[in-house]
Order: sequence, then structure tokens, then C-alpha cells
Amino acid sequence: MTVAALAVSCSSEKQSTSSPAPVSSVPFSSEKNQEVFAGMDSCEVLRSTTSESTFESYNPETLESDNGCRAEKARYGNVALYFVGNEGIDGLQSNKGAKISTKVAGREAVRLAGAAGQGNCFIGISVTSRSRATVNLTLSNGSDDQACTDAEVIAEKLAPKLPQGN
Repeated sequence: MTVAALAVSCSSEKQSTSSPAPVSSVPFSSEKNQEVFAGMDSCEVLRSTTSESTFESYNPETLESDNGCRAEKARYGNVALYFVGNEGIDGLQSNKGAKISTKVAGREAVRLAGAAGQGNCFIGISVTSRSRATVNLTLSNGSDDQACTDAEVIAEKLAPKLPQGN
């Protein structure tokens, strides 16, 4: 069974608003058979990556893949991590903001500032040509630039924990 993926970011503000994030046009499998991330739990990895940032309430999500996690921090915002085993960074598209090629800890990556609204940054980190890890950070109050600065710090800490691609 396949399901089309549309990532949605929610703000941690009192208002319950959702904004579409970058769209992945490739369906993801509902089975946990994505070998490149075998044995990796997104909530465990996100918790260890953000341990110094006092995020709380780490909860599994399945918006972009079946191996995602979101953590929140009061009055700050939220961060999500996804392991996507069937699509690389080239498949990321956004109808808001520019898609910028970059590097994260020596890995190919893309950055989409404001892809899910004001104060949001989405970073896709290449693991293989057909897999990626994504960091999606949304601030309760703040600019896209600040969200990207904070998301890049998390992405840099995350990258060494990712499998080496072929």
C-alpha cells in the first residue's frame, strides 16, 4: 500500500494553524522496509540531537514518512525530523520561497526558508540519491532566517548520526 506524502507543519502557538510544507511527489511505503534507516528511530535520534535545547514531548509523526518525530518547546516552537527512505533531496519542492542547495556537515542538502509559513525552515540532508533526512523547524515568533539558523544547528548535529550513503 502506498500513500502520497504531504508534509504539514503546525505552529506551537495557541492557535491551531497548519501550513503546507515542501511537497514530496513520491509515495512513501507504510511498511518500515527502508533499509538505509533500518534500526533508526526518529524520536530517539531527535531527542539525542536536541538534548541541549530542552525540547519536550517527542511524538511520532507520519506526515512525510512512516519514521518521523516532532518535539516542542514552550514559547519557542517545534522541530520535526523525518527519515525518508524512498526519495532524495531532489524531490523536495515548495510553492513558497526558494530551494537553495547547501552542505550540512559535508553532505549535499537543500534549504527551503518559509516553506511552511513565516518563521519556518525545512532542510533536506542527502543520505543516498534515493533517501534523505529532513529537519523542519517552526518558530512561534521569529523570522525565516532565524528558523534556518536554528535548523542548521540541529542539522549539523544530526548529520554525523546518519548512515553513510552509497
